[in-house]
Amino acid sequence: MVEYTLRRVLSFIPTIIITLTSIFFITRMIPGSPIAALIGHQAVGAEQIEAISSDLGLDKSLIDQYLEWLPAVLTGDFGTSLFYEDSVVQVVMDRFPVTLYLTVFSMILTILVGIPLGIYASIRRGRVADYASNVFSSLGMAMPSFWLGFLLIILFAVTLDWLPASGYRSPDFGIWEWLKRLILPVLAQSLAQIGLVVRMTRASMIDVLDQEYITMARAKGLPESRVVLKHALKNAMTQISTVVGLTFALGLGGSVIIENVFALPGLGQLITIAAVRRDYSMLEGGIFYLTLVALIVNLAVDLAYAYFNPRIRHTG
Repeated sequence: MVEYTLRRVLSFIPTIIITLTSIFFITRMIPGSPIAALIGHQAVGAEQIEAISSDLGLDKSLIDQYLEWLPAVLTGDFGTSLFYEDSVVQVVMDRFPVTLYLTVFSMILTILVGIPLGIYASIRRGRVADYASNVFSSLGMAMPSFWLGFLLIILFAVTLDWLPASGYRSPDFGIWEWLKRLILPVLAQSLAQIGLVVRMTRASMIDVLDQEYITMARAKGLPESRVVLKHALKNAMTQISTVVGLTFALGLGGSVIIENVFALPGLGQLITIAAVRRDYSMLEGGIFYLTLVALIVNLAVDLAYAYFNPRIRHTG
C-alpha cells in the first residue's frame, strides 16, 4: 500500500503542472482584456494604454508571460488582484471556507441519503421502492441546480418565509444564523448528486448481491443485514467510493452556479466576478485552488479504491 501511495503522489506532480498550464492558456483565451476592464469608459490615450500594458506584463508574448508566470505560481504566488488590490492567495483563502462548507455539507447529505437509498433499492429491486428510487434519482439528475435553487427560494423563502433567500453569515454570528443560510444552497446542490449516488450504489450492490459468495453466506444462515452490510457493501464500495469522489468534484464545480444564485461570497462567485472583470490573476488562482481540492479528493478516492480492492495496488 505504501508503494502504491508513493506512485500516486508522484504522479500528482505532472498533473499539477498540466493543470496550471491549461488554466493559464484557457484564461488568456477569454475575449476581452483586463486593460479595458480597468479603464472602463474613461478617455485614455494610446501611450497610457501601452504603459498599463507594460506594467501588467501584457506587452510580452504569451510564451514569455507563461515562462515568467509558471515558476511563481509553483511557489504559490499568483500575484496581486487588479481589482481587490490584495494578494490573490489571501482573497481566495478568505472566500474558500464558504465554498468548502457548501461542498462538504452537500457531500454529507448526499452520502447519508444516497447510499442507504441505493442499498434499499437494490435489495427491493423490481418492487415499488425500487421504482420510486429510480424516479427520484432520475428527477434529481434531470433538474438543473440553478432552477431547483429558484424553486426552493420561492417555496421556503418567499411563500413560507422559513429561510433566508440569499446571503451569508459566518459562524461568528451564531450557529443557527450560519446554518440557515446554507440549508437551501445545500439542498439545491445535493439533489443531483444524490440521484447519481443512488444509481451507482444500486447498480454496484445488485452486481455484488448476485455473486456466489453472497448466496453461500445466505445459505449459512447469516442475518440478511450482515450479508448486505458486511459482505456485499464492502465489495461494492470500490465503485461507490469512485462516484462519491466524482460527485465531490462536481460539487466544487457546481458551487460556481449555486453561489451566484444564493449570493454566497464563496470561491465560485469570486471566479465569476474575476471572469467578468478579466482579472487574470484572481481567475487563475480561484480556478487552480478549486481544481487542486478536486485533485486531492481524486487522489484520496484512488487510495480508498486500492484499500477496498487490494488487487489494484498490486497491478502495474
